[in-house]
Amino acid sequence: MARTVKATKQGLKEANSLVDSLKELVWMDLKKHYNGFEEMIHSRVKESEETILDATKAKLAIVAGISVMRKDFERAQRKFSRSNDVEELRTFMRDMAGRIQRLREANNRIVDSLHSVLNLNLTAIEVVEKFASDLQRSAGTWERNGREIDESILELCDENEPTDLVELEQFIVKQGYAPLLEDSHHSSSDEDA
Repeated sequence: MARTVKATKQGLKEANSLVDSLKELVWMDLKKHYNGFEEMIHSRVKESEETILDATKAKLAIVAGISVMRKDFERAQRKFSRSNDVEELRTFMRDMAGRIQRLREANNRIVDSLHSVLNLNLTAIEVVEKFASDLQRSAGTWERNGREIDESILELCDENEPTDLVELEQFIVKQGYAPLLEDSHHSSSDEDA
């Protein structure tokens, strides 16, 4: 039996409802995952910001200290060339070695702080990978809903002959008029040729 127009319209209405539900689901998932992505990527930079700025300032201070030490060393060299006081130069060089060691230690602390930035919970690449993975998992649900839409449309596309037509032909055959049906098939196929 053929589907009624009302039943077909109802089926199409249900298919459209499934489409609207899928669109809403995709939009909500995208929004949720994007908000999480945005928060994580912003956090990545924010957590690093203060440490990086402090490290930059500290490196500049080290460079300034080196510049002062270089001038002090040039002065000590000139003074030594005039006085040849080895003991005074030795004292200066020990002081210089201590200052260099303090600068090295300061630089090591900077490097350690930068390592903590580089080894935070999630790198920017990992944030992007997590976002893509979350979208992929959601896409599985979207595909399942898309399949339901296709199935509902397939259900509405009945390609079978109406049972009423089959029953009518069977009734005609039972009544003994089958040869007449065959003649009408032959004459219509002759007209087609």
